[in-house]
Amino acid sequence: MDRLDYVALRFSVEQEVQNVLGVSVVDGDAFTNNVMRLLLQFVSGQEIKRQRAARRFVTFRRKPETTVPSWAYRKPGISSRLPTL
Repeated sequence: MDRLDYVALRFSVEQEVQNVLGVSVVDGDAFTNNVMRLLLQFVSGQEIKRQRAARRFVTFRRKPETTVPSWAYRKPGISSRLPTL
């Protein structure tokens, strides 16, 4: 989320808080700060999860001691009537 999007979202949240709750400006600011802090924590947490998943996908390595199944050795064009290993 870039700065302009954040400022626009913060302004709209602040306006909603003041319109719905009818609180004073100081209370509205404190409440808006808390809401925006929670929102940014959630968004950054989701981004961190996405980046970690992408990193695990890119750096995936199969364990060398893993036994490979016999169907993995078949060529794609060979019919299933040929025996597998």
